[in-house]
Amino acid sequence: MARKSLEDMVVFITGASSGIGSAIALECARRGADIVLAARRVDRLDEVASQVRSFGRRALPVACDVTVDGDLERAVSEGLARLGSIDRVYANAGFGVAGTLEKLDLEDYRRQFETNVFGVLRTAFASLDALEASGGSFAVMGSVMSHVSLPGTSPYAMSKFAVGALSLIHISEP
Repeated sequence: MARKSLEDMVVFITGASSGIGSAIALECARRGADIVLAARRVDRLDEVASQVRSFGRRALPVACDVTVDGDLERAVSEGLARLGSIDRVYANAGFGVAGTLEKLDLEDYRRQFETNVFGVLRTAFASLDALEASGGSFAVMGSVMSHVSLPGTSPYAMSKFAVGALSLIHISEP
């Protein structure tokens, strides 16, 4: 199957309101893609959407929290309804908990995994049908911390190690 050019794509990005997520959105828009921007901070999403539109591309900001069941399904449905397809997904939403083991508790680790691991899984499950329909692709934002951990970074490093393991699994046969 021939690869689609970026000009033909609708790109869905979690964590699109700042950092790497907004940079991905702007680069994809610069290359001709329309963008579904998903994140919690709607005010920042609106700013990124305005920048995407400055490239002459469509932008759909959608309030979405990857830790809330149903939010991603709603965001994907809205993207499909408004932009017609979803051709590429970037599971980018994430953050880092830091601290030594004796200063952290299980809830710190749960918060970390809820966003960085289960948020990626929710994104994958919510977008799977759309990506199968379009022949699209799914990208996971990893980290060097999945290979080399530093003191005080175990929650983040553990979450990125888990995401790295997930990304090695083929979702469907070629």
